Amino acid sequence: MAASAAQMSTAAMRDQLLAQIQAYQTNQARVNNGIGRFSQMVANVTRQLSAESARLAQLADNIDSTIALTTHTRTRVGGGTYLTFPRDPLVSNALRPIFLNIWLRKAIEWAGVGGVVQSDDQLSHGDVMKAMWLMEEGGEGGWGEVADTLSLAEHLGYCQLPITVGAGDLQTHATKAEYSSLPRFCAQWMLVGRHVAFRRPNGQQDGTLQLFRYNNEIRAIHNQPGFAITLNPPLPQPTRPVHPFSRHPFQQDARPHDPPVRSRIWWAHGVGWTGGGNAGGFSASASSLLKRLLLTHRSDAFGDLFQSPPMPVDRGVRGGYLDRIMTQSPHTPLDACSHVTAWERADGTCAQAQVLTSSADAFIAYIAFFIPYTDPNVRITIATTEAPAAGVANDAPFARRFPLTAAKGRLVLGPIAPIVLDGQAP
Repeated sequence: MAASAAQMSTAAMRDQLLAQIQAYQTNQARVNNGIGRFSQMVANVTRQLSAESARLAQLADNIDSTIALTTHTRTRVGGGTYLTFPRDPLVSNALRPIFLNIWLRKAIEWAGVGGVVQSDDQLSHGDVMKAMWLMEEGGEGGWGEVADTLSLAEHLGYCQLPITVGAGDLQTHATKAEYSSLPRFCAQWMLVGRHVAFRRPNGQQDGTLQLFRYNNEIRAIHNQPGFAITLNPPLPQPTRPVHPFSRHPFQQDARPHDPPVRSRIWWAHGVGWTGGGNAGGFSASASSLLKRLLLTHRSDAFGDLFQSPPMPVDRGVRGGYLDRIMTQSPHTPLDACSHVTAWERADGTCAQAQVLTSSADAFIAYIAFFIPYTDPNVRITIATTEAPAAGVANDAPFARRFPLTAAKGRLVLGPIAPIVLDGQAP
């Protein structure tokens, strides 16, 4: 009896286990079937997305083709060129917003600020049209000085590129006539200057590099009387008997769209930006002034620049190499330099700074050339944030302590490099 009961119990358990296994197998089949259907759905969606991507790519190609076929460059009255807005039946109302934004990006590149300035994606139709007009007004490459100044600002750590021009920026100039009443660079910089902030490493901010319009006056950094800049001032100073240059490059190479300026803006330690007094002086152009203010703040507010001792060098030595540097166009950087700014101090000292580095470098360095009012020699100083070379004494020559900066300086100084960097006799 007991054996029979045990056999019956075992058989019951086996039947129960078999039933559970069959149920599991049935459920597994259902799951596998579901996975199969889901995989098929994913494959279908993937094919649909691929087809839509191909259609969108074709649409983009069609738009680009339409732009190429219907956008033309025309000569404007008085010289220069501009892009014409395409008016073509192929561009439907549905495609027009897409078309306009693509065309605006092309206008930005055409103006010379591609990768430096971009438009806000949320601009209204009217703002897009206004932005296109602003980009085209200066002609091809007409925003070049803005791109140059913004690139220096990024290198010095005062902005990140590309900056985004939004609806608020576009309201700076109420009308085309208001925009056109200013030198082109000044009008352009009023749109972007607020994006350049004089920020110290500790987070303290010393204003922004804005240009303001106050009645018939242009002001920089602060909208206050002492921060006004004067366009096209008389050069050189009337009280100066003889200018150290054989010809004044500020006048010879003046650009109407970016003219020479005078300002009384200077940096006072412990105070910050100050306007008024006899400081400031003349700059080769409005953009040159802004670049000088950028270098001034980076040099004086940070305190991390190492400077070489000033080295007086006769302008005529080594074939007059220095004389050619000091009298060339103040708007063109020397070979191997990224930026240049030239100015004349209120005390009569003539100067220029050639920036040796760019955003691709891990440090900042520039060469400054000065001609004091009472001395015909050029005094040369090199400034850098390069970390001093390890194991080199603090009183070692500048070229040994800062070898990367010295190597860049040699490319610029050419035949006078041994005089400035190695102590060689003229």
